Amino acid sequence: MLNESRKTRWMILFMASFIMMMGYVFWDIVSPLSTTLKTPIAEGGMGWTSAEYGFFAGSYSIFNIFLLMLFFGGIILDKMGIRFTGVLATGLMFGGAAVNYYAVAFISPTLTVEPVFTLFGMIPDPVKTQVLVSAIGFGLFGVGCDITGITISKIVTKWFKGYELASAMGVQVAMARLGTASAISFSPLIANQFGISASLLVGGILLFVGLLTFFIYMVYDRRYDKEQQRVSLAAEEKKDNSKFSFNDFLETLRNPGFWLIAFLCVFFYSSIRPFLKFASDLMVNKYGIEEVTAGWIVSILPYGTIILTPLFGHLYDRIGKGATLMLIGCVIVTGCHLLLALPFFHSTFFACIIMALLGIAFSLVPSAMWSSIPKIVPLKQLGTAYSIIYFVQNIGLMIVPVYVGIIIGEHTVNNVTDFTIPMIIFALFGIASILLALALKIIDKRKHYGLEEKNIVN
Repeated sequence: MLNESRKTRWMILFMASFIMMMGYVFWDIVSPLSTTLKTPIAEGGMGWTSAEYGFFAGSYSIFNIFLLMLFFGGIILDKMGIRFTGVLATGLMFGGAAVNYYAVAFISPTLTVEPVFTLFGMIPDPVKTQVLVSAIGFGLFGVGCDITGITISKIVTKWFKGYELASAMGVQVAMARLGTASAISFSPLIANQFGISASLLVGGILLFVGLLTFFIYMVYDRRYDKEQQRVSLAAEEKKDNSKFSFNDFLETLRNPGFWLIAFLCVFFYSSIRPFLKFASDLMVNKYGIEEVTAGWIVSILPYGTIILTPLFGHLYDRIGKGATLMLIGCVIVTGCHLLLALPFFHSTFFACIIMALLGIAFSLVPSAMWSSIPKIVPLKQLGTAYSIIYFVQNIGLMIVPVYVGIIIGEHTVNNVTDFTIPMIIFALFGIASILLALALKIIDKRKHYGLEEKNIVN
């Protein structure tokens, strides 16, 4: 079997991780440019308001939430398979990025439109046409990126279950963080030299390379499936695993451990990913740092995860303690946000330390969480399970940046923002994640999911 070869397994992992990394590059490529986007047009910016930027940041999840695209994505993955779903998802990422680039490069920031509906106040009224079209493109990209995410997760589980699953998941997450760190670090440099649209163009080109990489992966996936078909038992298991049924969906919904890890995911990620959208702005306003330097300081967070996430994944593989690792990470992220909320710390060194600690937290939780899901949910329900988790997560990723953007606008005077209230909000999400991690440890003892047990079985 192909997956019995360690060399082949890890080659597949790096291909799959590279595809996801390209998605994360584009996801965060605008994050360090928020100050420039909100700079008046006369001063070289786009003149976006805080509310418009918050709406754009949250638009990633709009189609996933309101059109239930992640539910359909999970069903398509379980019914149509990895190859079909992967091409569809990576194609959507590239297409959405192209629309986003067109809006920023070719639509004037002076044009405005009054939206027919405001999605419960999330869409500013009026809103710049450029912002609205950018949000549509980012929303399409979000559909493709999250369906790609559940597809990549199933690929890693397919090739690594029974082997170094947590280590593999850790490497995949680490490469995703490398994408985030690269975007935060280099996007301001590209934008300063060639303009904001140039950063989006580079991101779009990288997504196209990711699409081509998936076509290469498909060759190995087809060979793997043919090998399975040569063994009658493996073929029968494949038949069962690829067949979607509504009973599988209901069985997933009845699993209490699944719901705890799903809500842990939404609250933990709501305390981190929306924060990254505003972190550079925080550095500029609270610590008086120049925008490019602010991007480098914020990038400490994802850069730290590149080494730590595989390390913690390896730790989980070898000694277990997955639920404990998640709990420790949630405690760290909560403490960091509370420290950032304090008004009397203005040291750049302090900001760097906090970013490093957040990087540790952002390594601990994902390295244990994503590799724990296959312990709670059977493989044949995995696509559906991941799609539901991503759907719930997207609720936070959509709502939090929109309303934090509105709150930031309300606490901005003379282009200077007080970030105390936004940081308290992020800390509250961290507290919720602590409570969920504690509940997950308790139910793991009752249901014997094996979250505290090591992953390697041979």
